[in-house]
Amino acid sequence: MKNLTIYSLISDASGRMTTMGDLDNLSLPRMIGRYQVLRLLGSGAMGSVVLAEDPRIKRKVAIKLMKLDAVRTEADQHEYLARFQREAEVSGLLNHPGIVAIYDVGEVEGHGPFLAMEFVAGKPLDGLIKNGPPLSIKEKLRIAVGLAEALDHAHAKAIVHRDVKPGNVMVSEDGRPKLMDFGIAKREDASLTQTGTFLGTPSYASPEQIKEGTVDNRSDIFSFGVLVFELMSGQSPFPGSSINTILYRIVNEPPIEVQPPVMGVLPEGWRRVFDRVLAKRPADRHPSCTAFVRDLLDAVVELGKEDRREVLGLMRMSGEAPIPEIVSTSFDETMVVARPESRKAQWPWMTALVLVAALVGGWFIYQAPRRTRLKIDSIPAKAKVFLNDLEVGSTPQNQPLMQGDKLRLEAKGFEPLLYELKPGEAPPSVFELKPIISNQLVDSTPKGATVVLDEKTLEGETPLLIQWNQGLPHRLTLTKDKLGHALDFGPGEVPGGRVFELKEATTAETRQEPALNPNDPGSLKLAGGFSVRVKSAGKDLGELSPGGKLALAPGTYQLELLSTRYFYRDARAVTVSPGQTATLTVTGLAFLTINTFPGSGKVFVDGQDTGTESDGSSPVQVALGRHTITVRGPKGTKTETLDVTGDKLLSFPL
Repeated sequence: MKNLTIYSLISDASGRMTTMGDLDNLSLPRMIGRYQVLRLLGSGAMGSVVLAEDPRIKRKVAIKLMKLDAVRTEADQHEYLARFQREAEVSGLLNHPGIVAIYDVGEVEGHGPFLAMEFVAGKPLDGLIKNGPPLSIKEKLRIAVGLAEALDHAHAKAIVHRDVKPGNVMVSEDGRPKLMDFGIAKREDASLTQTGTFLGTPSYASPEQIKEGTVDNRSDIFSFGVLVFELMSGQSPFPGSSINTILYRIVNEPPIEVQPPVMGVLPEGWRRVFDRVLAKRPADRHPSCTAFVRDLLDAVVELGKEDRREVLGLMRMSGEAPIPEIVSTSFDETMVVARPESRKAQWPWMTALVLVAALVGGWFIYQAPRRTRLKIDSIPAKAKVFLNDLEVGSTPQNQPLMQGDKLRLEAKGFEPLLYELKPGEAPPSVFELKPIISNQLVDSTPKGATVVLDEKTLEGETPLLIQWNQGLPHRLTLTKDKLGHALDFGPGEVPGGRVFELKEATTAETRQEPALNPNDPGSLKLAGGFSVRVKSAGKDLGELSPGGKLALAPGTYQLELLSTRYFYRDARAVTVSPGQTATLTVTGLAFLTINTFPGSGKVFVDGQDTGTESDGSSPVQVALGRHTITVRGPKGTKTETLDVTGDKLLSFPL
């Protein structure tokens, strides 16, 4: 059974919002307890969520209704009712602005149990990541900090969420995140036992959750790391076209390298932070979600001083009690390891120990090296930066340094620059690298040519030894009578003792173009992001890759371009001239995500089976353009035709 994502706004194919008449069609009540139903917010296999109003205090609430008729057996009904009740109990234990609050619980005759909860006007985080406007790095960090605080609060109450994912996060209109859906959360007195049953979302599950079914707060930290990886980069750290592939990568492989690197985050810092939070062994991960976010913030360089202070200010410097160690023996049984109670007779000794620890700790803090955030810029720009022999990007950048750290800057054509941060020493605002000056032998055949370097004629003839500044680009010209040779050099490039062959120079007046043979073949060249199969008059001319060429006899062709992988088909006329290259340009690609309710089915694009389900979690990559989308499920078939101009989420009832 799939969990219900409770705030995804649902509309029909025309974009029309659900009306009260639609509530009747969906057999939903007009009143739930004392709450007046306003409209449908979302629907899934296990229930529906409606927007309602409490008439007593005029407060908007979101009410989750459970569909008992969707559960086949009495045992399953008991299980899901208990889970429904547990969500209310667990949420009642939590009191945090980053967690959706539960206001009421009850039952509606003929419709089953309901939960009345805080209504968040905003969008689900998964929708923002896939289809929303691009978020700034500050906005992403604000979301990460808010969720880290909420999860640490739950962990401090000995509650493990177990299904941390973007679909269980709402982002309000002011950008604040709200964690929701504690339906499969665990607490110390959990009584639901389904040992061996996987609960949660595979893409965000921890290795121990997959292999053994044992989960604790560190499993939530892993899932949170996957969420933040996706939020910051737009990519999953463990991608795959099937659940088996995803689970294998989570258990056995490191997170993928993000290409191109995330803007504003040092690549080396990114790898260090996410290698730790996504470690296979729980003990190797960060101790808390906020510790992980603090570590990530240290790797961020494109964040102003005020913005950094604001983000740090969102994190509590103190507050929650230390998180108790949570030990799990199965999917649903949780124990909290009790701390030994202190004895009054021991308090003088304890006080003495605390004082000693404070003194020792204060000494270490005073003596410990302090980090200084240093702006690293260089002449020339874009120099490679190495910190303690590890490459951390290129200039300009900000880098936290402490005494003894060693910097090395490298650029083509320049001597490496070494710098060590020393106490009391003010680092330079700009590091200026020295160009490499070398003597280069310039020779030619025939010899005796005049040498012109950067439009300046040098004394002497080839072979000639000249002074060469490798930090600058150069143009070298050699001439002798009617013979000549010209060549451009970039920074770091040198003649290297080569002998340049002089050839007769030509002008526009004397240059004769060779006559084209009308029987010479031409060619087709593909420009675009994916390969296509080329057909002409029913004849298969072969596969053409981006940048590749296909030789053809001169003439006009009616071509058919096909890509079954990206559901692309196009027809066009192309004229190939003798000895010339005609360019074929194909369209770009986009991700199309299909979500149907209350059930899902197989997704077909242009009549072709995609091998995915319409569950909203398996995007299909398609070529831009018009496509026909068909979903075939147990409850029927639905077809939509649309123009795909970019990444799109399509939701409709099945």
